[in-house]
Amino acid sequence: MIEASERRRPRRAVRWRGRGLFSGKAVVLTVGPSEPGSGWQWAVGREPATPLLANQLEPQPQHSRLRNAESSALAELPEHILAALVMLDVDDCTIRFHEGEAPVLDGSALPFARGLLQAGICGRPSARDLLVEVTWRGRQVCWNGGTEPARARTFIDAEHARDLGGMDYFPGARPECALVFGRQGTSRYGGGPRLRGEPAWHKLLDVLGDLGPYRATGRLNGVLRLIDPSHRTNPAAIEEALVDAQLAYDGEVSVDSG
Repeated sequence: MIEASERRRPRRAVRWRGRGLFSGKAVVLTVGPSEPGSGWQWAVGREPATPLLANQLEPQPQHSRLRNAESSALAELPEHILAALVMLDVDDCTIRFHEGEAPVLDGSALPFARGLLQAGICGRPSARDLLVEVTWRGRQVCWNGGTEPARARTFIDAEHARDLGGMDYFPGARPECALVFGRQGTSRYGGGPRLRGEPAWHKLLDVLGDLGPYRATGRLNGVLRLIDPSHRTNPAAIEEALVDAQLAYDGEVSVDSG
């Protein structure tokens, strides 16, 4: 069991303001410290915070959402803030989606990671023994610590975007928040890639975000390897890795992960 003094949590609350990708409205997200041993808590609006559990992850075709069946709380697009918390090895925190959606910001997890780092994180990092490897369309990328995947922005093929109804499908979309790849390269959305093979890195970021509700209840170790992952398939792949003991919790887990 991790000692209370060693558990990692933000030193102070951090607030992000931006636009909701799906609502198109101004939204606010805050993350602050919670009691040592409480794990990750979450809430929508002014409702009381409750533990974040794996069975609350509700994958969608283009993103993830959280749903608490008991309170009917629903939060859209949580994966980027959850990925930032995984990368920063946070043990205890409270996440509040004030309008029920996280701001898309620049389409990556970088603003979230930067904000948390600027606030400071107390506690001692775990001995990193978690490897996440993603192969996307033949390109392999790995994470074993650090925040490099946070830079990768969300992306979509222009043809797929048209099939969804264009940018009208994403009311909160802005030119800086996504890479849109067409036959001739990247469109005006997003400009040039930040990373070599940025789509593969963003797929890795999404996996880390979907891993968040599992990390919420305790530190994980082991290996998670996925080929052409998606939000739809990530939870089943994570569950399979846990059953096969490729992934395991490090010590006692105080909250049932569902």
